[in-house]
Amino acid sequence: MECSEDECGFAARRSGTHGGRRVSRAGVLGLTTALLAFAAPLAAQEPSSDSEPRDDASLLTDTAAAVLDGIAAEIAAQLRCPVCRGQSVLESNSDISQEMQAVIREKLGQGETEAQILSYFVGAYGDWIILKPRPIGLNLLVYILPAGVLIFGAGWLSMQLKKWSNTAPSTPAGEAGVRLGDDDERWLRDAMGRE
Repeated sequence: MECSEDECGFAARRSGTHGGRRVSRAGVLGLTTALLAFAAPLAAQEPSSDSEPRDDASLLTDTAAAVLDGIAAEIAAQLRCPVCRGQSVLESNSDISQEMQAVIREKLGQGETEAQILSYFVGAYGDWIILKPRPIGLNLLVYILPAGVLIFGAGWLSMQLKKWSNTAPSTPAGEAGVRLGDDDERWLRDAMGRE
């Protein structure tokens, strides 16, 4: 007797066959018993020292470490990796970047501020170590030049539009008195007469 796929699948589940093999109830019962036999001793073990309740001081230490890591990440994101092109110290996986992140954490742990840490790295590597140029000296052009170009472009476009609107004819071309040549007039009459 042939049956559809859904009916055969249902029939196979009902009869206890899966993938052409028959699954016995004794096999399922044996597997369940073995799992329970191994699970019972695991459940009876003493909890490890890591899972014991922690005191408030250790929770504060973890919170402080998380805050310190967040600040360190913000500082590392502002510094350029010395060996990787275009990557911050935070993004780079190079050894020097890892060392720089450790120095940042160490200096934060000693109580130094973000500005002090950044100036330490500028002193060691120069101004190029900062990913975002500081708006001083020639670096100020990086911030002013794009705005100046936009303002200049908007002014130029405005002047061109005014000039274009002033030179546009105020009357349609047919009324302006434009005359066609004799050949063009003949061609136009012939073309209109054929329609």
